[in-house]
Amino acid sequence: MKVDVAFTPAELTGVGLADRTVVVVDVLRATSTILQALVNGARDVVPAESVEQAVRKREELGKRDVLLCGERDTQPIAGFDLGNSPLEFVRDRVEGETLVMTTTNGTRALLAGAAGAECVVGSFLNAGAVARSLAQAGNDALVLCAGREGRFALEDALCAGLIVRRIMRLRREAPVHVNDAALAATRLASRASRELPDTLLRTAAGKRLEEVGRGDDVAFCATLDRYTEIPRVRERRISL
Repeated sequence: MKVDVAFTPAELTGVGLADRTVVVVDVLRATSTILQALVNGARDVVPAESVEQAVRKREELGKRDVLLCGERDTQPIAGFDLGNSPLEFVRDRVEGETLVMTTTNGTRALLAGAAGAECVVGSFLNAGAVARSLAQAGNDALVLCAGREGRFALEDALCAGLIVRRIMRLRREAPVHVNDAALAATRLASRASRELPDTLLRTAAGKRLEEVGRGDDVAFCATLDRYTEIPRVRERRISL
């Protein structure tokens, strides 16, 4: 089994995904929020690359039972129903709804990852479930970090490293081959996994969220193994 890590979607250039499972990680906050929404009963999530594309998609779907969600520079988008805070996506708000979502980094990574043989949504909230699923299947995988505006994001690398470490632990009897990025990510994760909330608050994204009064989001997204559900991307829709 081979498990690679890509620290940003830009690293996918020339990489074949058709025979791999892709795990997309955007810890702060898109993949954490998508998981929270689906666990709380949202029907599905439709990722959009831009605000304009999201608005068009909602019009195509019809406005009934469709919510526009997303952010730019951590802030909710004017005229949208919800932002990108997982704490907003409570059952009373999202149950039975289709969510059309666009975020600065995460939804673009999800659209890129959809080229894989399978594409799933990962975060600290379901890292254990994702690792178990991949280890049991034994198929080649790539953990795709959304990054932050095209650059390395520590929180995503930590989550990727944690998932890879757990796969290696679960498959002790079988070799797991990793690329240099996966090796680096596992080393990072081995040092920081016990201090996740504090570590995430020290990242650029964490500092920005605390600056705009969303420090509670960081603490929530740093929760390990809260859920066992694994959202999957099928035909550009994400569902459980």
